[in-house]
Amino acid sequence: MIFYSKSMILAEINYHIYDKKLLIIVQCFKHWWFELKCTELLIQMFIDHQTLKIFMKNKQLSQWQVNYLNILLKFNFQIIFRSGKVNTKVNALIRMFLVNVLKSAQHLEDCFQTILTFDKVNVLFIESKANLYQRVWMINQTDEFCSKYRQAMNENKLKFYITKLKNCEIINDVLFRKDLLWVSENMHTKLLQEVHDQSLIFHFNNKRIIDLVQRFYYWSDHQATIWWYIQNCHACQRSKVSKDSINELHHSLSISQKRWKDIVMNFITELSLSEDYYVICIIICCLIKKHHYVFCH
Repeated sequence: MIFYSKSMILAEINYHIYDKKLLIIVQCFKHWWFELKCTELLIQMFIDHQTLKIFMKNKQLSQWQVNYLNILLKFNFQIIFRSGKVNTKVNALIRMFLVNVLKSAQHLEDCFQTILTFDKVNVLFIESKANLYQRVWMINQTDEFCSKYRQAMNENKLKFYITKLKNCEIINDVLFRKDLLWVSENMHTKLLQEVHDQSLIFHFNNKRIIDLVQRFYYWSDHQATIWWYIQNCHACQRSKVSKDSINELHHSLSISQKRWKDIVMNFITELSLSEDYYVICIIICCLIKKHHYVFCH
């Protein structure tokens, strides 16, 4: 028994279920082209979609289905319907996790254990948000720069530094802009540490952090401040993939000059037991991409 698994691209995900099942058949024939092209035996293709049985006889085909048909006409095969309940070996690799988990009830409880319950998460968010907002509120009242803004507003000035005062207002001696609490300069870094670095939100990107900050807070040129902060975050630089194309030198692999001189080996493990075998060894030729499968214990 051999397996083949492939993820769908974004366009294929939007296919109808009929075209998705047909794509599975075509991909299987493309993958095992060397094995299936040379055989004279009738290839039996089991599928859990009954309408595909008459695909080869259908006279009304779309453009994509015509392309699939040109590929399938090169093979001697028959589509046979078999329901998912009867065909238990289908998707064995996908169900591998459930098979291993069901071996032990205790293992099942450990895998699906809830570490943070909803009530605890809500309390953490509410307390963190309230304490942070209160600290920013208190510093806003005593900050010298915010006091200058409030003084300029009391003098009916239209602009102070680079900020237009039209949308600013003072509520209980606290500076707001469009109902957003103004953050003093000495609180920028502390606020971003609370919003970006806490473990519950997993170091979001610029767009997400800007959206979170703009719900409650405001300061001049806050988007640039957030961008620079995330660029200097050590956790983000270590864990997120860089888009820089010249990070390091790339060395191409050597090209094989003879068949089966350079090979690649891989193992598929922890499969469901079949005739005392539960491991498959895959050996691939780097030149012709032909592969062999060896059953192992």
